[in-house]
Amino acid sequence: MAQGAKPGEGGELPGHKVSASIARTRHSTAGVGLISPPPHHDIYSIEDLKQLIYDLKCSNPRARVSVKLVSEVGVGIVASGVAKAKADHILISGHDGGTGASSWTGIKYAGLPWELGLAETHQTLVLNDLRGRVTVQTDGQIRTGRDVAIACLLGAEEWGFATTPLIAMGCIMMKKCHLNTCPVGIATQDPELRAKFAGQPEQVINFFYYVAEELRGIMAKLGIRTINEMVGRSDLLRVDESLRTPKTRHLDLSAILKPAHQMRPGAATYRIRPQDHKLYIRLDNKFVDESELALTKGLPVHIDCEVVNTDRALGTTLSYKVSKLYGEEGLPKDTIHINMYGSAGQSCGAFLAPGITIELEGDANDYVGKGLSGGRLIVYPPKSSRFKAEENIIVGNVCLYGATSGEAFIRGVAAERFSVRNSGAKAVVEGTGDHGCEYMTGGRVVVLGTTGRNFAAGMSGGIAYVLDTAHTFASKVNMGMVELGTVEDPREIAELRSLIEDHRHYTGSEVATRVLHDFHRLLPSFVRVMPLDYKRVLEEDASKARELRQRQSVIDLIPSRTASQVNLASEGIQEALAPRESLANTISGIRDAPHYTRSSSSSSAIVTPSNEPTVGDVEDAMADDVASRERPKKLDKLRGFMKYKRLGEHYRPARRRVKDWNELSSRLDDYELKHQTARCMDCGIPFCQSDNGCPISNVIPQWNNLVFKDQWKDALHRLLMTNNFPEFTGRVCPAPCEGACVLGINEAAVGIKSIECAIIDKGFEMGWMVPNPPMNRTGKRVAIIGSGPAGLAAADQLNKAGHLVTVYDRNDRMGGLLMYGIPNMKLDKTVVQRRLDLMEAEGVKFVPNANVGVDIDVESVRAENDALVVATGATWPRDLKIPGRSAGGIHFAMEYLQLNTESLLNSQLQDGKFIDARGKDVIVIGGGDTGNDCIGTAMRHGARSVTNFELLPKPPAKRGRDNPWPQWPRIFRTDYGHAEVAAHFGNDPREFCISTKDFVVDEDGNVKGLNTVRVEWTKDSGGRWKMEEVPGSEKFYPAQLVFLALGFLGPESELVKALQIKQDGRSNIETPKKKYSTSVSGVFAAGDCRRGQSLIVWGIHEGRGAAAEVDLYLTRTTRLPIAGGIRARVYTAPQDSVNEIQVSA
Repeated sequence: MAQGAKPGEGGELPGHKVSASIARTRHSTAGVGLISPPPHHDIYSIEDLKQLIYDLKCSNPRARVSVKLVSEVGVGIVASGVAKAKADHILISGHDGGTGASSWTGIKYAGLPWELGLAETHQTLVLNDLRGRVTVQTDGQIRTGRDVAIACLLGAEEWGFATTPLIAMGCIMMKKCHLNTCPVGIATQDPELRAKFAGQPEQVINFFYYVAEELRGIMAKLGIRTINEMVGRSDLLRVDESLRTPKTRHLDLSAILKPAHQMRPGAATYRIRPQDHKLYIRLDNKFVDESELALTKGLPVHIDCEVVNTDRALGTTLSYKVSKLYGEEGLPKDTIHINMYGSAGQSCGAFLAPGITIELEGDANDYVGKGLSGGRLIVYPPKSSRFKAEENIIVGNVCLYGATSGEAFIRGVAAERFSVRNSGAKAVVEGTGDHGCEYMTGGRVVVLGTTGRNFAAGMSGGIAYVLDTAHTFASKVNMGMVELGTVEDPREIAELRSLIEDHRHYTGSEVATRVLHDFHRLLPSFVRVMPLDYKRVLEEDASKARELRQRQSVIDLIPSRTASQVNLASEGIQEALAPRESLANTISGIRDAPHYTRSSSSSSAIVTPSNEPTVGDVEDAMADDVASRERPKKLDKLRGFMKYKRLGEHYRPARRRVKDWNELSSRLDDYELKHQTARCMDCGIPFCQSDNGCPISNVIPQWNNLVFKDQWKDALHRLLMTNNFPEFTGRVCPAPCEGACVLGINEAAVGIKSIECAIIDKGFEMGWMVPNPPMNRTGKRVAIIGSGPAGLAAADQLNKAGHLVTVYDRNDRMGGLLMYGIPNMKLDKTVVQRRLDLMEAEGVKFVPNANVGVDIDVESVRAENDALVVATGATWPRDLKIPGRSAGGIHFAMEYLQLNTESLLNSQLQDGKFIDARGKDVIVIGGGDTGNDCIGTAMRHGARSVTNFELLPKPPAKRGRDNPWPQWPRIFRTDYGHAEVAAHFGNDPREFCISTKDFVVDEDGNVKGLNTVRVEWTKDSGGRWKMEEVPGSEKFYPAQLVFLALGFLGPESELVKALQIKQDGRSNIETPKKKYSTSVSGVFAAGDCRRGQSLIVWGIHEGRGAAAEVDLYLTRTTRLPIAGGIRARVYTAPQDSVNEIQVSA
């Protein structure tokens, strides 16, 4: 009784998701929306429910009938009624779970936790001694063996799982189920998307093995051997008092945890016996016996019987036997003909199978023909009766409810709700009560008389024909989804007349006789009730059929174009016949085309780009400004991830770009960016900003959508709420957000990094990035040591909070790693200086050439400031201590990069104060970004050869089993430096699984080469990797320059020792978990000096977090945001509580 994705919500299926296969299953029309399927509707009392249970049991005696109830206050009483109504199984559904396609109010407010409803249901059933007759199940985000154990102790012996098995099969909780765009092919009917489904049954089996194993462990601890012993043992549950908060400290759970077996000793606490449905006294048993020849040999059978109103669901069990033997097709028409006399009980002919005809001479109660499935129903008054059938009700309410096929001919008036949810049956009746044809989705209904009010409410399919001689019908129709008209199509007229003729033939109807006798005069009085959606779909199908017939009747000489698009007399016919280019090639072709050429033909002169096929219209050929602006508006945002391919930034040719120090690539233009933002799926759970994605929780889908809408300024504001320096991360960040992008599971990820960089560059280009100093100053002073990403982020945030911030750096230029650790072709230093100038204009003070702790006394700095933030980074490089290490020509990578950038900025490499690789054999030991930067720098110097040593094995081309999405993909990549070496020397510079044994030194004390050996990586019995040298693989590599890019061990010790800060085992500055305060009061740490070597984006995250904590330390409150632009919240307990609880976002 709780239907749909959430308890109490309707399970509506929008029209665009109703595919041909779904429509066939639901006996409806593809493209027309569906409301919740029968028989989940029209149950208004426990009696209705009891009849439905009886009907279902008769239709399949071997099946269990389950009733789903919402976990709500009072559900126990309802469950008792359901048990008395002979349900075999009761499901208590909690408020958690669902597909995410429900309405927001339903997701938030429908139902209660399953624990509350389950406890109440179990106790109430035991108190009424009904628990032994039913199986109780519960569901609602049950995920673990512990959840199962708690549910069992509260009274459930079965448990429903949905979310976690879906996740085991590959669901990523995108919560776009209602849009038919599931990128992993689970909640979609799109064949292209369904092909992406990669789930396997074994994944679900493994999940349940783990659940069962955890449950067994809990049962063993409790000393319980079987589930039946465990059901209802709520006395084994305890409240964890340590988890109470001021809000929950007065919550009394004793009523929920009271054991039911103590309330009524001796009553069963789990199912011990089946329900008695009394199917052995049904009249259908006689029908089955007398139909043996029809069931076994298909011979015609006639049965005569008298019925009374206690004979319910007549013909239903016989239909079960027919369907079991002959399937959905059933028997030939009228194979089994049952003549009944008297008053039939409820559900006469329910689920009647093909081949069975029930002819009732008398009358019938409610639900006649419920779920009619191909059989034929004939109802007419006793032949001896003298009343007018067309003026009297002969069948009860809700006839033909949920019928899918078959025929019904009723001589007389049907009561209310006739043909509700009819999905394919044909029916003729001589009048109806209120709410006729409600929610109808298929079939044909002919009403030869008057109707009640609210006719055709919610009708989305099928057609109704109503004889309206009094011209009063229009006022009784619910016009929300239908239109009224006359019957004009010859085929419809023929079908209508045929149905009326059949009605007269089977029932002897006098009304039908009169109508047929004067059919042409009465035809205009028939009102045709046609659903709007149904009409639209029928017209679309007819149009497609006409087009198909036309195509089949015409020989198409040029299949890819129509004749109007190709000028057969033009010289460009070969271009017209050529295959179309991809979007990326077309865009680049249009942009890079040097000129337009004029081609002439006998009919017209057409101006077209030289590389495009000839077209027949000059306006189409001219790519003017208006067309360029209109084109992006036609992009499909909903399905863009399927239609458009990823476009990377345009890298300059490798052989050309090594001749200068300019940036490697150029930004995408606005049109290309619009394509990339159209690929963003706006996931319900955006993993791009999760723990595995962006560390600073950039709200990526929002600014992607704003760029798509050309709202660049809004996109900039949204981006700056979470990222202080998008121009840095957009250029040099490895983009963990793209590694966690949902689209990246089976396609190329969205180009998030390119879009981010374009947004901030647009901001500077348009003049939106202007100094914005704080309106008020707090008077508090903060010193920040280190001007890398963490230091600058902390400075920017604290300055916004109104504090006076001074940033110290030991180098001659500010920027730290950004200025000297990353080469200019990767991050142009004018971009860094532009940001520094902006911060200085906003009030941040920069002090270069200030090596605090070495040249400047740190205590004097502390005395001048109210707080101190250490953001010096992890600059202590890892060394390679092997023989020959002291030789000349061996340098740390960061030394090489810094000297090169200093000389480049000071003199364009004219002062000679850098390590020159020109004409030398260069070997870089170690990979990563730093090693790649050394390769790129050496190539620009003109090195004779460049080789890169990596100790670890070559990464795989695709994710391994131990590297699932959304983790950062550890795959083989070719970065800019590797591509440049390959372009010049013809091979990738990397050598994997190689270890350096010693450096070979010449007579001058300089390195002249390296002795190496190949290594092999294997796993030992404990699963740990171990390295073994490969015998005979020794090799000498010549080298005059060697750069060590082996990572960093931690911060340099001078400042740390001067401050007497406590360090952890890795020599990093120690702080409490998720905190930035050090062991010294008023001193904070952020960035790599605290967390170890990491990414620039992590440095920004650290700086923002430290700034919020410093602000809280200085002012006792903070309004600075941390992750996702969300401000930290401070929760104050009620006044009678002494402690104040701080909750951070």
